[in-house]
Amino acid sequence: MSYDLDFRFRRALHPEGLTTFASCMAALNDAASDAQRAGYDPGGDPAVKLFARRLSRLAEGALAEDHPDDGPLREACLSRLAELKHKPAIVALLRKGIDYMPEDLRAFRREGQRALRQIAFELGLARADYRLDYVAPNASIAGDYVLEGDVVYMRLSVERFGSPALTYRHRHWKRPGNQVRHASAGKLADIPALARQIAVHLQIEVGRSQPTLM
Repeated sequence: MSYDLDFRFRRALHPEGLTTFASCMAALNDAASDAQRAGYDPGGDPAVKLFARRLSRLAEGALAEDHPDDGPLREACLSRLAELKHKPAIVALLRKGIDYMPEDLRAFRREGQRALRQIAFELGLARADYRLDYVAPNASIAGDYVLEGDVVYMRLSVERFGSPALTYRHRHWKRPGNQVRHASAGKLADIPALARQIAVHLQIEVGRSQPTLM
């Protein structure tokens, strides 16, 4: 099961932190690896091309200059981001076997955290309203992300032997009526809808202003 990550496109559109040869080279290599793993030619990937240009400009001392010729590549990155919104990588990562696969495990660590933070954001929770932990038996095995706040508990895991990807309940689950519920990996393809479902099931009011999601 192949998947593509949107991380390289988002990073290519905001490369301000890439100011050293080491950071530019790492970003370029990571982007090329992600593109190749997704089945694309790295040489034709817009994010890879933008990173290559940034590395070249760093060598020439031209980072501070305007580069309008990057416009078409930036537009291509935005188009790819729009496409990937409908097929987020986390869905494939939760469904496929990723144990003992370092690159997939690295992607799961990043995308799993982002998915749960997006759900929390949709529920109106600020970063200070919950704790997010990652627990794994060892570095070679996919672990569980656990998010716990005053009103919600969520656990995100890869789907093994038919197990659900997401388990959620009210934090005080032993109270009468606080049922443990589950959602499949496919539900994370539409996180706003999933968050609304969780809010209804757990009777969470989502009416207050929300923090800015970074």
